[in-house]
Amino acid sequence: MGREVERGEVVAIMGGNGAGKSTLLRAMNGLVPHFYPGEMRGRVLVDGVDTREARVSELARKVGLVFQNPEQMFFCPTVVEEVSFGPKNLGAEGEEVEKAVNQALSEVGLSGYERRSPWSLSGGEMRRLSLAAVLSMRPDYIAVDEPTTGQDAGGKRGLIRLLHRLAREGRGIVVVTHDVEWVVDLSPDRVILMSGGRVVGSGSAEDMLGNSERLVEASLYPPVTARISSRVIGRVVLRPSELADEVLRIAGSA
Repeated sequence: MGREVERGEVVAIMGGNGAGKSTLLRAMNGLVPHFYPGEMRGRVLVDGVDTREARVSELARKVGLVFQNPEQMFFCPTVVEEVSFGPKNLGAEGEEVEKAVNQALSEVGLSGYERRSPWSLSGGEMRRLSLAAVLSMRPDYIAVDEPTTGQDAGGKRGLIRLLHRLAREGRGIVVVTHDVEWVVDLSPDRVILMSGGRVVGSGSAEDMLGNSERLVEASLYPPVTARISSRVIGRVVLRPSELADEVLRIAGSA
């Protein structure tokens, strides 16, 4: 693949079903090949450590993975126990655990849910809980698989704010999604397009999301604003506000 994710960077990995996005995420924290067997070519390095040679428990301190199906992560009877499991497993105790749990739940908007059962939550709340369980371990890199599924508009906006704040704090953020419109709002530093287990495009959000040929190759549709702008003003813009400004400028000069 030949790609790097830096701390402080937000990267979106996009593609259709079967593109290899989720497999790539699992390779980032060693689940591939340690738990998901198969042929693995090349290397995945996390801060210089080859994931094939490190234990998954060691990599968990570096890379936190939020699964596409959050219920796969849950095994504790309450929310607070679920979020505290990770820090305790890493050796934290007492007030340190309590602080990490409270902060993580607050960050995802689940304060007050401590005694709830994870399985009593809505789909969107489950996704936020799975993210909190990872945040409580304070990893250097956070990889999130299809985070917008089950989230309403407010939840999606809140997720964008959270991911960018985590990046500003120095964490590397990797998001796997096929939600093109959400990625426009996310404004990641880089977009990687995948198809059939290989990278078919990598670059800025503007370059990748504005390239209809690359998007089609990755089994994705161009953003609505990109399709409209190419017809109305003859070039691609991604944001509705930018399109509106350009239309007004053209109308004013007519």
